[in-house]
Amino acid sequence: MTDNTYHVVNIDLTDAEELKPDVHLEVAGTRLDLPNLTNAELPIELVQAILLVKSRQVLTDEENAAVFATFLAYFQTMKPNFWNALRKTERPIEYLVATVKAWAEESGLDPKAFSSTPSGNTTGQR
Repeated sequence: MTDNTYHVVNIDLTDAEELKPDVHLEVAGTRLDLPNLTNAELPIELVQAILLVKSRQVLTDEENAAVFATFLAYFQTMKPNFWNALRKTERPIEYLVATVKAWAEESGLDPKAFSSTPSGNTTGQR
């Protein structure tokens, strides 16, 4: 039998950048206390979506849908009270889009990145 030796991974928090304040929103009668989307404490569930938004000036329709699906899943799992409030509204998708844009704006991200699409037709004929 072989003896596996594991290297312990640690991080040094003494040099960590100062965290920006959380974002506080009230949407559809529900108060949300959300982490700043530009902090190192970004929820792991949102990392891929935020990296995609930060990596491009303009998202395709498909990328935009993927980003919003990620946020929808985050709210469903991590903020069930808000998820239930969304379900009771007449236009839940519009509330979701407005919430994500406000969250991005309050975090210092460009909210246009969450709604921009390239000019012209992005999908071909079937």
